[in-house]
Amino acid sequence: MKNSPYFFEIKDIMTQFIAAFNDVTINRYNKDRDVKDKIHARYVYAPKQRVLHDIVNKNQHITLPAIAVSINGISRDSDRVFNKIFGTYMHTGLDDDSINTNSDFMPAPIPIDISVNMSILARYQTDMDQILSNFIPYNNPYVIISWKVPSDFVTDVQEIRTEVLWSGNISLTYPTDLDPNTPARLSGDTSFTIKSWLFPHKNKGDGKNILYVNTDFQTLSTPGLSGFYS
Repeated sequence: MKNSPYFFEIKDIMTQFIAAFNDVTINRYNKDRDVKDKIHARYVYAPKQRVLHDIVNKNQHITLPAIAVSINGISRDSDRVFNKIFGTYMHTGLDDDSINTNSDFMPAPIPIDISVNMSILARYQTDMDQILSNFIPYNNPYVIISWKVPSDFVTDVQEIRTEVLWSGNISLTYPTDLDPNTPARLSGDTSFTIKSWLFPHKNKGDGKNILYVNTDFQTLSTPGLSGFYS
């Protein structure tokens, strides 16, 4: 296995995924249902267990509501696989006559499905309801996020539009055995599939690819061939 360069595809796609959801504002109401306060729901790129550990052991360091996002798995998407020999040649060098002589071969990207878990942690049911009402109507059944093609790859397309599929299910968990000194917490768990891509290492050109052919055709008058071409 070659030591391929790292293009930060997964990091970039997860950053865009969180950014697409990270604008949830929770309203706190008084008894007359007038807004008395607004709280921003914090997104954390970590498993739910890690977030709960921080809440319990760091004196409520993470204020609820909080939303934990983590990768559950990555799989190759065979439905989006290109022929392995497909790819693009990119010109990288010029000779003395300003003619492209070298090229790099950019193989087709590898389609992957990134399975993402999202866990919503809240102290109040109204907080949970508002968070769910923020993203359920807009994920019916998917959203589109965009990210840039890695800078090493020079192509006509510089933006990748990626489909994010919501599972359509949310499981809610309510506290049962509570310690008198521990605030109640409820959680909602759901999942997404990000239809993403990984870029393989591009092959450096060695000047052996035929990219330009200089020809000079002339009409030949050869005895014995006139009847053949008539």
